[in-house]
Amino acid sequence: MMSISAEKMKEIYELVKTPYKYGAVVKEEEYLTDSPSVFWYHDKWYMYYIMIHKKMEQSGYETHLASSENLVDWKYEGKVFERTKDNRWDSKQIAGYAAFCDCHFGGSNILQPVNQQYYIAYLGGNLNGYETDPLSIGLSYSDCPIGKFKRLEKPILAPYDEDAREFEKLTLYKSNMLIDEDLVTGYRYVNAYNAKGTDYKERIYLAVSDDGEHWERYLNKPIIDGTQEDETLKISGDPQIVKIDDIYVMFFFRMIQGGGAFNTFACSENLVDWTIWNGKPLIESEYEWENVFAHKSYVVKHNQIVYHYYCAVNDKGERFIALATSEELLK
Repeated sequence: MMSISAEKMKEIYELVKTPYKYGAVVKEEEYLTDSPSVFWYHDKWYMYYIMIHKKMEQSGYETHLASSENLVDWKYEGKVFERTKDNRWDSKQIAGYAAFCDCHFGGSNILQPVNQQYYIAYLGGNLNGYETDPLSIGLSYSDCPIGKFKRLEKPILAPYDEDAREFEKLTLYKSNMLIDEDLVTGYRYVNAYNAKGTDYKERIYLAVSDDGEHWERYLNKPIIDGTQEDETLKISGDPQIVKIDDIYVMFFFRMIQGGGAFNTFACSENLVDWTIWNGKPLIESEYEWENVFAHKSYVVKHNQIVYHYYCAVNDKGERFIALATSEELLK
């Protein structure tokens, strides 16, 4: 197994840490907001994010769009995906995440077209409620990343697939699809996602593709686990992979049973062997407004400043998208 040195891990930590917090940047009173993905398009920043009504028994995830001039102040633009009354596999849950964004840290942050289309990967399901099992991964496409998207008819990965691995046979969650120019897995397109098994714990897996639409599982085990070493570890989830020089850096969150949730990172040279940072979390609960969870990363570097968007949850029943940065922006 290839590992990254402690010195290199510390170096990466110094490059990505974001100690300055600003609270909510996207928040709705009647809804829980979650899982941002941020990109640059036509001289403006955009964010896909998901919402579910607080009355979750008769609700489910939908995907929304916001825009920004400065990565701090966000304006609502409308729905990308909404629930429908038909009986598709994804009619009640459709939580979208930007696919194939430039993964070079501090790069263009643009969505890269594949097959002359822009893609959104999404978590889909046909039952009401908060992440009600089973959930599968779907894929949608458009000729404009802020326009209308068309969904493929069937999931690209599902927990009931014949080749589903041991701990992904209940639900598949968030996808992070990227173009790997170095082909370290032998494939140009890579998808890192978290999945849940019948032990109700979540681990991070890889899938690969030659064309960006047809996907197959890669390896017979997760790339991020840790449950065997720590029985209290319940979730490793919501990966986002960027590249810093020749190192792949994965931002992800961990949830400890009875111990909250926090954002951390891992590093790899080959997308398979990952060294997990064991120092101070990148994001953790510090303030009253995030006193339950501070988790689920999406990290952008622009003009030498790192913007770390995350999901803050508090004991007032609020869940919203918050922001932390590497430099202090507001006095």
